[in-house]
Amino acid sequence: MLQQEGLIVAEHNKRPRMLSFDPEVIDANSAEVILLFSLTATVSVPRLSDGEVATIRTSLDEMRQAEKCGDLDRWTQADIKFHADAFVHAGAPLAARVKRACDEFQYYLRFLVTRDNVQWDRIDAEHEAILDACAARNGDLVSTLTAGHFARGHITLLAHAMPDKEPRLIRAAMRLIVQKPELIGPRRMARA
Repeated sequence: MLQQEGLIVAEHNKRPRMLSFDPEVIDANSAEVILLFSLTATVSVPRLSDGEVATIRTSLDEMRQAEKCGDLDRWTQADIKFHADAFVHAGAPLAARVKRACDEFQYYLRFLVTRDNVQWDRIDAEHEAILDACAARNGDLVSTLTAGHFARGHITLLAHAMPDKEPRLIRAAMRLIVQKPELIGPRRMARA
């Protein structure tokens, strides 16, 4: 029952462990997921093929069917596949980092989607907008939409874990993505 509620993590051949609801851990993991997924979208989405976009669409259809049936496990797996399929052109090193961060967050996602106040219509609309931006091969837009999508969910999670905790790392990550500051300085002059 605890595993179904998302409160413990039970992995094959490992001892079950309690899910940490330390707000600092959630905030840091959330910021990492937002930044990594945004970077990955920027570099991968412009290279998506028509077939890869169709695969993303299939994952969204699967999420919708699972939500109607109330099958949260199936919905979670389709959600993970939806986002992963948009990032197929990220390259192995970045994909490995994204997978690690996503694996850490999937337990929090499971906790989130078991709550009574999940706004399924809003989540579906966000996924639809991400799909449309993928179909347009607009990596920057997918980056921004994905960041907002994750930030809303992660801030909701923090509100459940500790309502008075300010999600400062999540907000900082969003400022970096949404404001698009120049992160690359001018080229250095070659010294003679």
